[in-house]
Amino acid sequence: MKTTSISSLSVSQAMQLTVKNSHVEIAKLENESVNGVFDDVGLELGTRTSTSLDYGRETARLQAIVDSNSLANQRMESSQLAMKEMSASGQTLLNSLVALSGSSDSTSLQVSADTAMSVLQSFVSYANISANGEYLFSGINTDVAPLDDNFIADAADHFNSSFSDFMSTNGISSASDVSPDQMEDFLGDYTSSFDWTSWTNASDTEMTSRISTSESVTTSASLNSDGFKNLVLSSLITSQLATAGLSSAALTAVNAQVTNLAGLSVSGIDANRSGMGLSQERVEKANTAMLSQMDIINTQLTDLVGVDTYEASVRLNTLLTQVETSYTITSKIQGLSLVNFL
Repeated sequence: MKTTSISSLSVSQAMQLTVKNSHVEIAKLENESVNGVFDDVGLELGTRTSTSLDYGRETARLQAIVDSNSLANQRMESSQLAMKEMSASGQTLLNSLVALSGSSDSTSLQVSADTAMSVLQSFVSYANISANGEYLFSGINTDVAPLDDNFIADAADHFNSSFSDFMSTNGISSASDVSPDQMEDFLGDYTSSFDWTSWTNASDTEMTSRISTSESVTTSASLNSDGFKNLVLSSLITSQLATAGLSSAALTAVNAQVTNLAGLSVSGIDANRSGMGLSQERVEKANTAMLSQMDIINTQLTDLVGVDTYEASVRLNTLLTQVETSYTITSKIQGLSLVNFL
């Protein structure tokens, strides 16, 4: 009978190769047990790998739109708060004008003028509000403040100059000599010729955002809208004429004009708020639909590339035990020596 000798070195090397291969498998199982997906999707799926990539791209695209909607919604929320304050200021002015109707008391007139100027200053402050580095009421000109810093002073100078020219043209030497009909004519001409867009840096074109794969909505308001213009006119006229020394009859004509403008400003700004509210509702519905779609896609993707984490953990523990056993055996083999038997 013939026997073939096997050296302890060859046995040790075989064990080392087994341990090396086991380490590769251990790394794979560790990744799968933690992440719950195949360590190498391409190797496992083969020709179906493109399907998993399509799912991943679609999820990323939808998530990008949802993230963009978050910024658009923040812009609309800030705009809504600003317009709410503008509308409240317009209502304050309107209430002041109603209370002043028919009054010629100097103190009441001064309070009315001060209230109107306060409303105008508040309006300018909110008109130039910004969020995330974008001016909210500049339309698509988001990098430019819609109103200049000296807007109020320039607008007051323009109005007073226009009123002085009107008086000179009609041979009126004093504001107290302006008749109600003349005042109506002046205010009618001034408001109709008031080129609001030339006073602002805003664009008529409002911001639009793509809120889903197939839908876009308006997500900003332009200061060039009539509601804002009427608020400026009503507060500007009141602040300049309430204490200009007009007769009681002329003041009544002014009050009627600015009361109408203030009412139009409140309704106009509230209309802008309503339109933006509809956009916010559409964004919310779009987000809900896209999140549901993402859940469906992620479920399909999990079914395609997902692994049983419990099974992966069991296999991992089994391999670790085998490796530890291999280490023990290898250590004993490497410790064999004929010296121990001599």
